[in-house]
Amino acid sequence: MTNSTPTSKPRVIIDPQTLSQRRNTRPRTQGQITDIRQTKEYKVAARRWLSTIVALPIFLYTSWVLYDRTYGNSKPKRLGRPSTEENEKE
Repeated sequence: MTNSTPTSKPRVIIDPQTLSQRRNTRPRTQGQITDIRQTKEYKVAARRWLSTIVALPIFLYTSWVLYDRTYGNSKPKRLGRPSTEENEKE
């Protein structure tokens, strides 16, 4: 039986100054940091989200009203009743 020792990784010594310099410098893909709200993709996504938020309550309410008219005892609302004079003339 051989006594094998696990191979350990060698210790790496790093200079703290170079380490802090590496952390502070970030590679910049663009010259400046741009506001994401000004991008075309954001505007398209915001428009879709806003349209969904506005349309969803309207869709739910009209669906409920149509369901109630079809399967419930509700009748369509009328704005006014025709006058009796118009019915007699016809």
